[in-house]
Amino acid sequence: MIDCHLHLQDPRLAGDLEEILATARSIGIGRFIVNGTGPHDWEAVSQLAARYPEVTPSFGLHPWQVGKEPEGWLADLEARLLGDPGAGVGEIGLDRWIEGHDLNRQTGVFLSQLELAGRLQRPLSIHCLRAWGHLAGILTEHPPGSGFLLHSYGGPAEMVERFVELGAYFSISGYFLQASKSEKLAVFDRVPQDRLLLETDAPDMTPPPERRPYRLASARTDAAGKVPNHPGNLIAVYDAVAERRGMSRDDLERLITRNFEAWWRAGRQT
Repeated sequence: MIDCHLHLQDPRLAGDLEEILATARSIGIGRFIVNGTGPHDWEAVSQLAARYPEVTPSFGLHPWQVGKEPEGWLADLEARLLGDPGAGVGEIGLDRWIEGHDLNRQTGVFLSQLELAGRLQRPLSIHCLRAWGHLAGILTEHPPGSGFLLHSYGGPAEMVERFVELGAYFSISGYFLQASKSEKLAVFDRVPQDRLLLETDAPDMTPPPERRPYRLASARTDAAGKVPNHPGNLIAVYDAVAERRGMSRDDLERLITRNFEAWWRAGRQT
């Protein structure tokens, strides 16, 4: 199994890393795409990749970090990517949900990273909330020069085809397995099989209790009452999607592996 998007560097997982990796190995998770969110955590992502062979790093400036970026961040990002030819670009994107957002500034930061990913031929992991039309317009005007994933896609069903035409892959997280998110999950029925990927977004996007086989030993609920997501819960996402798509687990694992390799290769076209 492949977790196409998560944040193992998050401090909420720090006390459980050895258990997380042991669990992953025992249940067959063979690869984690670990996404940095800004200069403050890029080095932690690099260290995880050096320590654990299952970890593939990705580096980017998340839209929640726009406005906090230090001078020279883009040059630092390029240097880090040049120093790690296997790394992707992400998590980057657009977000009109956060309070006090500056979409114009987010757009400039996003475009600079989109250009960098294309120039270096690196796969992209894109975050988007309440800015889907704007994102589609940008990607139409500035076609990505690399493969891109719309992680934990929460956009409109009617935009799936347009994003497919632009070259998108779409990932399902366990959060969509909640009964209250059934309409969001149904959107993925319109995603072609060859564009489907799976993720946990751990420690976020926690599945509902009945789809949560693993819990962090040191986990504490946060101020909003949320329980951090254990990356081992990827197995529940695989099981749920296999059931929904009418596939065996083995067939789904092969499909996701093919799709992952196609996405990651699309970032390295020559």
